Amino acid sequence: MEVIRIDYSNVHKNLPKSSCCIGFFDGLHTGHQALIADCIKKAKELNIKSGLITFDPDPWKIFFPDRVCRHITTLQDRIQLASSMGIEVMYVITFSKDFSALDVDAFHLLLKSMNVVHITCGFDFKYASKNSGNVKTLQSQNYFDVSVIDSVNSKNEKISSSRIEPLIQSGKIDLANELLGYMYSIEGCIEHGFKRGSTLLNFPTANLGVDPDYLVPSSGVYAGFVCVKDTLYGAMINVGNNPTFENKKVSIEAHIFDFNQDIYDENVRFFFLKKTRNEIRFDGFEALKKQLQSDILTCKKVILQDSKYVARTTSLWDKKVFEFK
Repeated sequence: MEVIRIDYSNVHKNLPKSSCCIGFFDGLHTGHQALIADCIKKAKELNIKSGLITFDPDPWKIFFPDRVCRHITTLQDRIQLASSMGIEVMYVITFSKDFSALDVDAFHLLLKSMNVVHITCGFDFKYASKNSGNVKTLQSQNYFDVSVIDSVNSKNEKISSSRIEPLIQSGKIDLANELLGYMYSIEGCIEHGFKRGSTLLNFPTANLGVDPDYLVPSSGVYAGFVCVKDTLYGAMINVGNNPTFENKKVSIEAHIFDFNQDIYDENVRFFFLKKTRNEIRFDGFEALKKQLQSDILTCKKVILQDSKYVARTTSLWDKKVFEFK
């Protein structure tokens, strides 16, 4: 997939004709996937490129620079996922206060200058200065055709990034995955930790230095996977302060099943399948060790029995799964 950065005041010349879906697309969840499917369908009918138009940075960061702004996916994640979903070209429009001040007609002309022939958007899409543009104004112009996708619902409620975010933050990962259509994941670099897992407990763990852009699940133990290079390994993932050791900083660490590689300083991705218990404090090493042994069995059981989104996840991220014992 080709990625093209767009400066609204100096658009590339001779861009290919395209059928595009448009939005911020955090998470590229199942609602977004309906837009992508329609966009690709129209592109094939018209024999033109399928495209996705998004914005960077997040508009919230421009208007509220002091506010912490975390996401389900980074821009690089969205690029990977959109490509795997069949998008041929991704347009990343640089978001700025000047860009946000464009009126409705100027926004239409921008899309025309990008050689957009068809646009697919959601029923509640807003754009241009002070969100003055909507589906009706988009359909009223004559530069390109427009398809509008109705609300994609789950349990009679619209699937949206704002619905998924609190599910992740509260540890309801299985429900978040249902709306995403794949396993939630975060990427980072493996750091040196306190080494208690390997020295005191005989449970070596990989400690993740997390990209600060990601939403972090609530404290507790999760069944999931750790992706090293192109392979997913089953894992027990712990998020929290390790209250038994009275840590001040929240850590994200994983005990990877059947794994003995040195991965310090490597970029890896943690995939969360399901939360198995909340974080608790133990009276000593032996009690903690006994619980960890039980947690490993529980996590392995969950992975084997609740693998609904594993195939979809590995397909989207172009990975393979290592079968643990």
